[in-house]
Amino acid sequence: MSYDMRIWQEPQAGRVYAIGGDVAEGLAHGDDSVYEVIDVESGHQVCEIQGKIDPITFGELGYMLGTWYNDALIGIENNKDGGANRVLQRLGYPHIYLQQSNSGEPWDKATPKLGFNMNLKTRFILIAQARRWMEDGAVLPHSASLMTQFETFVFGNTKFEAVAGAHDDLVMAWVIAIEMVKFQAEWADSLLNQINPYWEGQELSEWGEEDLDKGAGLVDRHIDQARAKQQKEDPDYASTAESLL
Repeated sequence: MSYDMRIWQEPQAGRVYAIGGDVAEGLAHGDDSVYEVIDVESGHQVCEIQGKIDPITFGELGYMLGTWYNDALIGIENNKDGGANRVLQRLGYPHIYLQQSNSGEPWDKATPKLGFNMNLKTRFILIAQARRWMEDGAVLPHSASLMTQFETFVFGNTKFEAVAGAHDDLVMAWVIAIEMVKFQAEWADSLLNQINPYWEGQELSEWGEEDLDKGAGLVDRHIDQARAKQQKEDPDYASTAESLL
């Protein structure tokens, strides 16, 4: 096993980081395994690991790297990860990205599967996203090796990929890292901007103990009260969704 570790900025207390990983078999003649680390707030690339690293060691290295960078969110491509994600889980790493499922709802849902699934659809989305973020200055790469790979990364017959004889492992880890930045930012934004339901002009922001015991929230309780009031005033009132509308 051999690899290079390039550091542009060491971890800073209180900073949030995101890590993207592209794992290979670790063979001398094959692709490299790569980690890319981005500062979520500034968008700067702060660290890069590249080398012939087998999947099990890659998972162990990810544990150490993520822990060093303040328990950063780690997303490793799970198509053929060779057990790297499972190693992270067995070691008890706290922030492993879970594959998201697009169910047609306004938001994606996490699945039990560890890592990021790279397929034809997500590949297009992540590459387009990375291009836009880099053009806008939202993320700032510092790796000369990464930029060299971008120069030989083109659209082939069905997808973006490296030209014959070139590699795209740095690029793929980079676009996954950007997706982890976006995921972290959206999660933080949801915590800061939670919108509580309103009832009769008042924000419902608390849950009563009795609600927790019954498995019902304040909204349910107010609906029950409104229904009881309506039934008292109108004995013929039908307690159905249609009558509520």
